[in-house]
Amino acid sequence: MQEKIKFVIIGSGNIANTYLSAISHIANAEVVGLVSKKITKSEKFSHLPSFQSLQEVNIDFDAVIVCTPNGYHHVTTIEAAALGKHVLCEKPIDITVEAIDKMIQACKENKVKLGVTYQRRFSSDNPIVKKLIDENKLGKIFSVDLSVKNYRDDSYYNSSAYRGTYQIDGGGPFIQQASHYIDLYYWYFGKPCKLVSKLGTFVHDIEVEDHGAVICLHDSGMIGTITASTATKPGFPAKMEIYSSKGYLILENDVITHWDMEGLENPTSQQVSKNTHTGSSTAAVSDTTNHELIINDFVEAIQTDRDPLITGESAKNATEIILDIYKNQF
Repeated sequence: MQEKIKFVIIGSGNIANTYLSAISHIANAEVVGLVSKKITKSEKFSHLPSFQSLQEVNIDFDAVIVCTPNGYHHVTTIEAAALGKHVLCEKPIDITVEAIDKMIQACKENKVKLGVTYQRRFSSDNPIVKKLIDENKLGKIFSVDLSVKNYRDDSYYNSSAYRGTYQIDGGGPFIQQASHYIDLYYWYFGKPCKLVSKLGTFVHDIEVEDHGAVICLHDSGMIGTITASTATKPGFPAKMEIYSSKGYLILENDVITHWDMEGLENPTSQQVSKNTHTGSSTAAVSDTTNHELIINDFVEAIQTDRDPLITGESAKNATEIILDIYKNQF
């Protein structure tokens, strides 16, 4: 039996609790410490030794999980890589291409793994749809509509000074709440060759967008649309509609809910994800199934010396699409 991979979590916000809970269900992984500048630990972290910085950690560990705000991801990733520690980074990988390239380079130079938590690639029916697309079973796809309509109340944006800022968050719902599904869009269909967006701030007192829409054009001729929001009360399940020469399918919360494809039976797993995120005001993740899958993959990547499923290079594409959305507004 292989030894457990020992993780130190960097950051102590809501998502850190999710990772801690997820790892408690994984036999070959454990959390051995916490790095946080504000050591106000919840009961979940009370048993762990805490440190103000990564350089202060004086216990044995193999890898870190980066749970700091978006714009700081590169800082802690580069620090961990310099110490020879593997890095699993919360999404998005970072908010600028320059920062992402430095992260990727640091991990390569120090021969450590860099994985990114875009766990929707593992979730429910998403891998099934990916396989059908790759095998060209769906025919010619000409239209995709992605809708990530969340709601966040003022308390969410007031909870930390960095929320709703370009400098640290990197933007609004496109780089935050919709990032998972923009990664999924990329994974399925690749990057648009051209896009145009219209973004606005409608119901919150923040400097970034809280609602917007995008039209994406692809080399294949496919036309895609992406809507992302934290202004749409009360919040709705994420939805992706795919239309092709053979028919259509609709995914809601990663489960095929509608299917009519000529010559193909509905391949849904019929197991509606317990993580039925409604898009409502809470940012907390109560079900850790998808995080367990991504952590298991990362642990196996370390133990077998292979790349994780979502590498830094792969995760970079979602950020590049989002940055194009912010750049190409009319």
